[in-house]
Amino acid sequence: MVLRPDSRGLYAAREQIRSVVRRLCIPPDEADCLLIAVGEAISNAYRHGTPDPTTNVIRLSWRHDMGNLRITVKDSGSGFHAKQPSCASERLGSLGLGIGLMRACTDNVHLSSNNGARVVLHKRVKLLPEQ
Repeated sequence: MVLRPDSRGLYAAREQIRSVVRRLCIPPDEADCLLIAVGEAISNAYRHGTPDPTTNVIRLSWRHDMGNLRITVKDSGSGFHAKQPSCASERLGSLGLGIGLMRACTDNVHLSSNNGARVVLHKRVKLLPEQ
């Protein structure tokens, strides 16, 4: 999914992930965490990864197999250097809350910076039976 870096694009991305979560019958508590993590990744891409909103885009993709959901957010920015914060004041000061929330809400967060920034969120999901 290709998003324009504006409020309509961000809304469309969140709605698309909500649809994926519903289709997979992910339990509500896990779904809420995923939506928080994806929202943070998209917001960071919007804020930091689209230096020219008229030409830059955000790419959102997902893949589900064997109880694993991987969601990727990629932008056109110059990238970033993220480190694991060592204390609460460092978390609030240097990174903000976005990456910390992504880490708290998923099983693994992979951050890379090569020709733009890329965030891959990985979550093992227990699916509810379809009703």
